[in-house]
Amino acid sequence: MKILVVDSNPGSAENLSQSLQSLGWTRCGSAASSDDAVQWINQHAGCDILISDVFLQPADGLTLRETIQPHLPEMKTVFTSSHDVSAYRDRMAGCEFLASPVNPVILDSLLKKLTSASDAAPPVSASAVDLAVSPATETPPARPTAAPAARPTATPTATPTATPTATPTATPTATPTATPTATPSARPTATPSARPTATPTATPAAMPMAGPTARPAATPTARPTAAPAPKPAAKPAAVSPAIEIELPPDELVGKSFGNYLVEARIGKGPMGPIYRARQTNIDRRVRLYVLDQAAASNHETIEKFLSNASAKAKAANPVVITVYEAGEEDGIYFYSCEYMPSRSIGQLRESGGFLDEVTALAAIKAAAEALHLFGREKIPHDLPTENALLIGSGNRVRMANIAATVSSHETDHVAEMKRIGEIVLGCLPPNYVGKARDLAEILVDADNPPTSWAAFLQTFAAYQPRTVIADAFKLDAQDRAAIRAVEISKKRQKRGMIVSSLVSLALLAAGLGAIYYAFLRPKSSTVRSLDKMVLIPAGDFAYQDGEKVTLPAFYIDAHEVTIGQYAEFLDFLAKNPGEEDKLRHPNQPKGKSHVPVGWADMNELNPPMPGYYTRAKKWGRYQEAALDVNSPVFGVDWFDAFSYAKWKGRRLPTEQEWEKAARGTDGRKFSWGNNESAELANSGQDLDPNPKKGGEKDGFKRWNTVDAKKGDKSPFGMVGASGNVSEWTSSIVDSPEGGGKVPVIRGGNWKNPDTSVARRVVKLMDLQQDDALGFRTASDTAPEK
Repeated sequence: MKILVVDSNPGSAENLSQSLQSLGWTRCGSAASSDDAVQWINQHAGCDILISDVFLQPADGLTLRETIQPHLPEMKTVFTSSHDVSAYRDRMAGCEFLASPVNPVILDSLLKKLTSASDAAPPVSASAVDLAVSPATETPPARPTAAPAARPTATPTATPTATPTATPTATPTATPTATPTATPSARPTATPSARPTATPTATPAAMPMAGPTARPAATPTARPTAAPAPKPAAKPAAVSPAIEIELPPDELVGKSFGNYLVEARIGKGPMGPIYRARQTNIDRRVRLYVLDQAAASNHETIEKFLSNASAKAKAANPVVITVYEAGEEDGIYFYSCEYMPSRSIGQLRESGGFLDEVTALAAIKAAAEALHLFGREKIPHDLPTENALLIGSGNRVRMANIAATVSSHETDHVAEMKRIGEIVLGCLPPNYVGKARDLAEILVDADNPPTSWAAFLQTFAAYQPRTVIADAFKLDAQDRAAIRAVEISKKRQKRGMIVSSLVSLALLAAGLGAIYYAFLRPKSSTVRSLDKMVLIPAGDFAYQDGEKVTLPAFYIDAHEVTIGQYAEFLDFLAKNPGEEDKLRHPNQPKGKSHVPVGWADMNELNPPMPGYYTRAKKWGRYQEAALDVNSPVFGVDWFDAFSYAKWKGRRLPTEQEWEKAARGTDGRKFSWGNNESAELANSGQDLDPNPKKGGEKDGFKRWNTVDAKKGDKSPFGMVGASGNVSEWTSSIVDSPEGGGKVPVIRGGNWKNPDTSVARRVVKLMDLQQDDALGFRTASDTAPEK
């Protein structure tokens, strides 16, 4: 039984591996990165059980498992992490999970459970499989090639023509001999039988299809007139033709420029061809976008191509293909990005294939998440096309990186929704009825479109069955009792007089610590009194760029409204259902709930998935960051803020009131003055997507308790204007993008590096919700004491 432990924390994998060896698992190894893991598996000809931390470098543990699993279909996986991994539950389905630090005894029991179910199965071996995984792949391919059961020693190089519906039969030229070893019989054979003069049809057997057969492939109207030149000897591409279409080679295929060896042409991008290539200096496969040679002499086109590549590199998200680098070599302008064996929806449609329901739903979700990201982060981007949605193995769909320096269209989620809906509908079988068609038709409904991508994702979630992995493997009571008995017996045998004294002192210290922890320490569930309001006196102040504005006196919350305060509001509504109508705004959609996004527990799951309110109360953490009931409430829309303020007998401040309270009367740039400081406000200047990093400058990875940043304080005593969460105001203005009125949002937040109190946002709608958006209230009269 070959077991591999992978963990990037220094010594963790090695220590856990040694503990397992002492428990009898003699064939156990360790690796400190995904690269080392691939190397270990190659060296040891396989792996039966992979124990991997979720957050690895350079590829995460989820991608590592997805890369290896097709080669080792019997391999079982145990994921570990000390972080909240609920966002990845779909990709962890079918695997076990243990919270870090891992108890070797519990892991030992879990391994026995896993192996008892497969004692009769032969060992999982990779000796007959060339993993062909780039050892330094930043994000390894979703699923490498499934080799055919048998193949002649001459590998044909003929590929489908530019029209993927055809089935070419061009006789291949001589290519380097590559004789793969036979694949284990347990692996499904996804590739066609080997014939020296034929390539697979354009409609693959491995691509999920709706119905028993796809549309018949058309007879090709044109065939290559000349066989392509022989490619230089190189490692054969580990790409299944059942997943990825190769177009006829051009002059770059088989050539090297800079650090790239071009292997095949696989598509057409917005500004030139797309290739599969190998980055030779670090031995990883990439998806390579090249500027069309006809346009490479135009300075403006070159500048646009490279600047767009730079914009794409900044759009980092698991659902969007990652861009690595851009440059020029030998007159060729290019940018490389993450490689995933795939075909686009456009290629699938052109080949006569259809989307099945699982893949169609995955495409809709991937597009919605990507476009929601672009809209939320204000990332300029092009309008998506059918070639921007890439289908990989296992129905995994990701979005090609459509970020750009300047958007090719006005940011209009309705137009984006219509485009995605039309793309999916155009690739569904004509008589298909199901969830995917329902959701696609919602997207193209011009009379009643979803209000935002966030709102649509909520609708999408309602269509999906919810699943969740267990938080940890749990031993039964008898096992736990046995383990405790053994541990106590060992302690008694070894304990002497001196040891006894030390243990007594340790127990005393632990007891005092427990008393402090249980009774004296401030708890994340303790709602503190933070309802103070400050007086903003009547008079003039410098508004925005120096405009003189006069306001009467008013009062405003010294702190942002907290999670604990908002919980009292929700508790009131639950106990007084008849009062909600008295608090709602006249324009509030009928039936809208005031429960923020992510707040509530998902009780329909088994076990339930705690919402952020429960996490703040019980554990003080959420999404890899500290979260307290005295942290600001977030995920609230404008109507939620309006109703809460009315319930308090107050109102939302106007944007002019908010700015005067934040800046004082002298027009200062920050609440504390005119000198910028990354330490005084909780901003996005130290935001890091790595779950183990972030908050190095201001001390907080995401939210802070509303009174924590004493330096982010205005002359009038308003705290948190430059950071933490941005805030809704009562001011309603014309949307700069057209389409009606929108509320004004003021102030900085933990995910945006701009800490200026002059910052204003007018692009979000009244129903928009965000995890960096909250509010505070105002009043014309003094608060009750």
